[in-house]
Amino acid sequence: AVLCAGAFPGMSNVLAMEAASLCDGRTKDLNFSYFTAGLGGSGTVNLDITNYGFGEPVPRCVEGEPVLVDDYAGSDLGRVNFYFDDDNVPDRERIGNRACWAWPFPEAFTVASKLNISGSSRAGMGTAPAIWNDMLRLLVEIVPRRWWRTTAFSGGMARFSEPLVKATDLFVGETHAMRIDVTSDVGERSAAVQSHESFRRCVGQSCAEFCLDILNSKSIREPGVYLPEDVYEDAEARERIIKCLTTTPGTTAYRSTRSMQINNERFE
Repeated sequence: AVLCAGAFPGMSNVLAMEAASLCDGRTKDLNFSYFTAGLGGSGTVNLDITNYGFGEPVPRCVEGEPVLVDDYAGSDLGRVNFYFDDDNVPDRERIGNRACWAWPFPEAFTVASKLNISGSSRAGMGTAPAIWNDMLRLLVEIVPRRWWRTTAFSGGMARFSEPLVKATDLFVGETHAMRIDVTSDVGERSAAVQSHESFRRCVGQSCAEFCLDILNSKSIREPGVYLPEDVYEDAEARERIIKCLTTTPGTTAYRSTRSMQINNERFE
């Protein structure tokens, strides 16, 4: 069985392994950034999941050590460019620079552990319109964490906000993007950026591509439970699955690069 084999986590795990392979030296810091808009069409399930996450401790690495950080979900992680400066692609205008906040994505812990990073890792996401990010961060500050873990509050919030989300989706549209940033202990930096017209479609396509690749390539030879970073640690296997994942219908961009001067606010 392969767990976490969707878009994020899933594709993001594999892209993180690829970005890390582009740098010399040991991986020091690892950051996952996600952006989604237009989730109203998927019903309350994504709203439920997001809300419940605010009540959970966040898995990550700090100074090379795995930790669970309480009261961290929803923390402001600043703004992220979901493009590279020399890219002349529609995403630069369509997605651009977005605010992100922390959320308990498992890849900030599992991939960081796989790479044996020496520094810190984190994962976060943002949405549109921007007012949703502001409202969520405000609610996380004033609502007790234990409330977010209850169906009464988180489920109720999801059902209350669903019609509002659907209404704003008519104006902001639907889109998805991810960016993974890596720094090494010798000062090198790398990053991978991927975007798609639809988060929902990207998740489904990613799940299908992982299943097809595992069945056709027999990447898993021993029974067990695996994560994408385990299955695609090998460069050849990783190249094969990345090609499949980043060429699905609706994909608008994919690029990974190593550079000493990747312009992104989290490196400032």
